[in-house]
Amino acid sequence: MRILVVQNNRNAPAGLVGDALAEFGATLVTVAADEGEALPTTPEGYHGLLVLGGPQDAWNDGQGPHFPQVMELIRAFAAEERPVMGICLGAQLAARAFGARVYRHSVAEIGVGAVRLFNAASDDPLLGGLAPELHMVQWHYDTFEFPEGAVPLAWSEACMRQAFRLGRNLYAFQFHPEADAAIVRGWAEKFGVDSRERNRAILDGLDAALERHLPAAEAVARTISRRWLDLVIERAA
Repeated sequence: MRILVVQNNRNAPAGLVGDALAEFGATLVTVAADEGEALPTTPEGYHGLLVLGGPQDAWNDGQGPHFPQVMELIRAFAAEERPVMGICLGAQLAARAFGARVYRHSVAEIGVGAVRLFNAASDDPLLGGLAPELHMVQWHYDTFEFPEGAVPLAWSEACMRQAFRLGRNLYAFQFHPEADAAIVRGWAEKFGVDSRERNRAILDGLDAALERHLPAAEAVARTISRRWLDLVIERAA
């Protein structure tokens, strides 16, 4: 299975999700779209689409001139029922691609936090059977409205829109299932002095939070990745 991976920043790679997909037999074709690498114009040759995170605002094409093409690809894959997974910025672009508003949230959600599943997730192909409360990496300043027809799947105290499914094969996750400890520490190191001081308590407790919660979060990432790839295989059969 060939998966097109849209990378929006080299500091936000496919991480745990990419590792799991490759382990389960997928071939990942990564395009560094933010660095000017050409995106394909159609889904031809790919069985699924993974759109990753990044520091840009999904509502600002000035920060991401490639965003309109990414959204065209999201719509094209979805129209052909080829599975799509959007993570953080990728989730926001998926929401925007289908007409939903993306905007600056009232609070930033940084570090490791509790994500709770809606009842609709209990029999979801990706999230069914998971614990009702997960502790996942968060690193975002924006949020989105749910697109029309979307099934809300997860929420948190700080941000009610943590995950949704649109149709059968498009998934969007505001949290970061792909983030391992090295990725998260890399994001923390990018903070300027002012941001570091504002988030001092979170940063001081980050290593302990990762040590406590990342093993379970990694298991969630593997489960989500395997089940999403099952959708890819089923659709391609």
